[in-house]
Amino acid sequence: MEILAIILAAALPLRGYHKGRTNLLLVCRTWGNVINTNPSIFWTTLSTEDPPSQHDRLLNKSRQMPLTVYLDDNSADDDSANYPPSRKLLEDVGSQRLALREVVYIGFDSPLVVNMFEALLFAPAPRLRSLDFLVYGGCTIRAGDSKSQDAQINSVATPNLTSLSLSGVSIPWSAAVLRGLRSLTLESLGGSRSKSPTLRELSVILQGCPDLQYLTLRLVDFCQDDRQEVPITTPLNGLMKINLWGRSVRPTCDILQHIQYPRTATLSIMIERLVSEDSWQVDLGVVLSRVTQIWIAAPIHVEVDRPRLKLSATNFRFNISSPNEERENTAPRITYRKIFSTFGAPTLAAVTSLSIDSIAGANSTAILTAANEFFPNLTELSVSPYQRLKSKKPWHKVLEKVVQSTEEPNRPVWLCPKLTSFKITTANRDCPDLLSILQLVRIRNSDRKSKGKQVAKSPITSISMNLDSGRLSPEQLGLLNELKGEIADVRCTVSL
Repeated sequence: MEILAIILAAALPLRGYHKGRTNLLLVCRTWGNVINTNPSIFWTTLSTEDPPSQHDRLLNKSRQMPLTVYLDDNSADDDSANYPPSRKLLEDVGSQRLALREVVYIGFDSPLVVNMFEALLFAPAPRLRSLDFLVYGGCTIRAGDSKSQDAQINSVATPNLTSLSLSGVSIPWSAAVLRGLRSLTLESLGGSRSKSPTLRELSVILQGCPDLQYLTLRLVDFCQDDRQEVPITTPLNGLMKINLWGRSVRPTCDILQHIQYPRTATLSIMIERLVSEDSWQVDLGVVLSRVTQIWIAAPIHVEVDRPRLKLSATNFRFNISSPNEERENTAPRITYRKIFSTFGAPTLAAVTSLSIDSIAGANSTAILTAANEFFPNLTELSVSPYQRLKSKKPWHKVLEKVVQSTEEPNRPVWLCPKLTSFKITTANRDCPDLLSILQLVRIRNSDRKSKGKQVAKSPITSISMNLDSGRLSPEQLGLLNELKGEIADVRCTVSL
């Protein structure tokens, strides 16, 4: 029965909890008995979706156990603006002096909401474990009377608080004395309605959480510190997962320079935009140097997917904005060459595969030319068929081009000299140009010289295509068979 209770509880989300629990009660007598005899699992979660007339009955069934409260004012109608559903539920919980275990709130800013938050945050809550606030438009929670013992969000009031998530909610950062957090999420902070912390204030919070396991900072514009001291570097040796999402490179660069994290942590970084007027190249270089110091042992995959340029390996994922270089005519502009040049030698040497989707393929000439210059160990290329691209040159023509080596200017070098594997993707059951692919394979597999000079290149040993061989013409089937004669490893999967 205990295993069945755990399985049934896992099927109940916070949103729609009351309806889901009712449906499970109606399935059979056995399930009903399991639910009714396990109040700590099934009757300690209340939400604003529960009818107010049922609050007292549901609270009695909790048997005085700590509660999980889900407050959703986002869908409340205009008539309830002066008395939101969340306020009614919290008043009913408070009337029976029940302890709170977890609190989740979703809604908009209002004076009543702010007052409710202040009372909830600063009042003693010895059994509170998790706070999750999402306020659209942002709001600021004040500490109240600075002389009061409750003027701080502190570990004395909430000694068991291990998870804090604030989206659009600003607290008195300088007064926050948080201890023992295992998970911290700050999101959408910055501006007049939701002031973000300074790096120093964040550093103080993190120093008080040496056992932090999950850190998420999303769209946080750190306030400038009036003091000139540089925030000290904070070791977070217990971190398991780090998510950093910045509007620009600078906030991410600042964070990575002031925290230490273990090799076993999983790091995910997204930068919304690169601004050519600022020091984005220097900042991006700092970010990537910090990343590769930890994860450089793994091969790196680069994926160009407009509007994102993605780097990924075993334990990290890094996304930045991707330029539309061959359509951009304004100066100064960001190019793939500029972006790749900031990666640093360790990162560049670790890149072994490159994927260009059909949208980013409009820049295939620029991408492949920059890849040849900066990715010396590129061995695998995934590309959409050139018929779908609007590039100045189709990708297979670019790969036939002999360019000057940047290290040895007087020696010609084959584009992507170590490339040995192609993955060609199609859409709508289109067939790639098999003749062009066959010609490219034969050129790269030959030993002939170019203009009397030796050309450095690798033979193609593997090609993977998604196509329906049943739709191929006799001529195309003949080309496919010739291709299989040139390469031992030709894989064809049916495109749906």
